[in-house]
Amino acid sequence: MFKGFKQGGKVLAAVAGLAGVVAMTAIVAGAGARDGVSPQVTEKLSVTSTDGKVLVKVTVDNQSDKAIYVARSLMTATEPEGRIFEVRDSSNGDPLDYVGMMVKRPPPGKKDYVAVKPHSKLSNTLDITQSYHFQAGRHAYQVNLAGTYLADLNRLDQETAVEPASAMFAHVGE
Repeated sequence: MFKGFKQGGKVLAAVAGLAGVVAMTAIVAGAGARDGVSPQVTEKLSVTSTDGKVLVKVTVDNQSDKAIYVARSLMTATEPEGRIFEVRDSSNGDPLDYVGMMVKRPPPGKKDYVAVKPHSKLSNTLDITQSYHFQAGRHAYQVNLAGTYLADLNRLDQETAVEPASAMFAHVGE
């Protein structure tokens, strides 16, 4: 079964599979050009829900001529270290409770970022199964990420927002 969802003039596609196996991808364009890089920086989310797990793959695509820097915890962790995603029940829009770990840290320093080279992509998959309170039974959800990046590691206070990425998926909770 194929369903298309329209959001902000963009078509988001959802592919529903058998036995709760669902993969969904949304490609979303970058934010405004206030740093000279952002129109060429995009985020992509894809979600796989199978075998009782919900895996979110985050891809940052840097098609600019300069390196950018993204949070190391987002691009290297195996599960979220805080509420970095917004997960909502698609039937009513209610947010799911975040029940995962919370890592208390000092303000980020240069070592807390990882470079995404010019004209390259960086991806990481995070398991959010234990981080959000998924409902029992089969339900449809939407996951959102409002990511940011740095254009200059010497200006840690000047993060640039990327247009939020979003993906729809179905999951069978216990």
